[in-house]
Amino acid sequence: MNVWTIAVFEFKRYFKWKQEIISLCLMLLGFGVSMAWPILKGILDKDYQVAVLVDGPTPKLAGYQFTQLKPDGKDNVLKNLGESWHAVIESEHGQLILTVKEKASWQSKLKAELQTWQQQRLIAALPLDDAQRKSITDLPEIVVHALKTDNKDQDDRGRDVVSGALLFLLIMGIFSGFGYLFTGITSEKQNRVTEQLLTLITPSHWIEGKILGISLFCLKTMLTYGVFFFIFVKGVATFNGKSELSLPITAFEMLSAVLFIALGLLLVNSFMAAFAATIDDPNHSSRSIMMFLPAVPVGLAYSGVDNAEGLMMQILSMFPLTSFAAMPLRMAHTAVPLWQWGLALVLLLACLWWFKSAATRVFTLGIRMYGKEPTWSQMLEAFLFPAKMQEIR
Repeated sequence: MNVWTIAVFEFKRYFKWKQEIISLCLMLLGFGVSMAWPILKGILDKDYQVAVLVDGPTPKLAGYQFTQLKPDGKDNVLKNLGESWHAVIESEHGQLILTVKEKASWQSKLKAELQTWQQQRLIAALPLDDAQRKSITDLPEIVVHALKTDNKDQDDRGRDVVSGALLFLLIMGIFSGFGYLFTGITSEKQNRVTEQLLTLITPSHWIEGKILGISLFCLKTMLTYGVFFFIFVKGVATFNGKSELSLPITAFEMLSAVLFIALGLLLVNSFMAAFAATIDDPNHSSRSIMMFLPAVPVGLAYSGVDNAEGLMMQILSMFPLTSFAAMPLRMAHTAVPLWQWGLALVLLLACLWWFKSAATRVFTLGIRMYGKEPTWSQMLEAFLFPAKMQEIR
């Protein structure tokens, strides 16, 4: 039984056509509900009745009905405040006053809108012509003139969407691998399944096949949801008359992102497979929190994406423990020198090769200890010093 046979077994163990179709249907249902939710919320939420005792145009805000009244109607409104009326707006010495029966959460949205409305009223009262008022209320336009142009200058919003989608898919892939490896390895260890399997195969073949199979399954899930997300966005854009919508990255950048993410999944899953084997009882072990460590590189990459050309992002995109998350994000925003891309790939491959060997040693140590967990020093020795593991054997 070779590594590929075990990988295919692990892949098919979690890949079920029926479940895939159900998942896609549930995702379609989720998209449908999210699109219909604003309409449903508008129907279910009642309109708050607000009396405006101020001259001029009334505010406009969804979910609120503003009715302009004469100042002599104030007493009648205050008498019915909390029943037929929810708030009263009046102005005194240039200051806006909002009167309510009691404080409530719906007033925050109203106060924010009233601030803007009052600011526009004050500007309108100034002795200015239309052009001067427009220069105060409208944000000035900044024209960026770059001496060197490339395709990265064209679609800022599209690159932000690509970055958000990559981060979402990465998080989904990492935590999917966490779930499958953690439950699979700990349950097999508790039920003594691993002990029986190791009479037929070596620990290295077992863990490598398991990591490869589950990583391929996670990558398949990410690609499926990525393609589905693109088709959905394309469909929405076509429906809105924007049929020219396309991804703001090249085919090479897309393939590069898939390559780095695939290698990153193998790296992360190697860590989680090795660590899961050291947990004797997942219900009582305090080490389970360590399984969330692989999410740290994604968080670091996200923190640096607002300055993709900066030194921090350059370091993160070449450091092998963070490059699988940082390099795709960096390439989505800026041009990366080919030597940096190549160096990052070589370092990631070297780190993955060393991590695979170290994870195998920790895995071997963990599955051979039943009833107790290996100490931190034993794990560190197994992880860093292959010679000591050979002495133990």
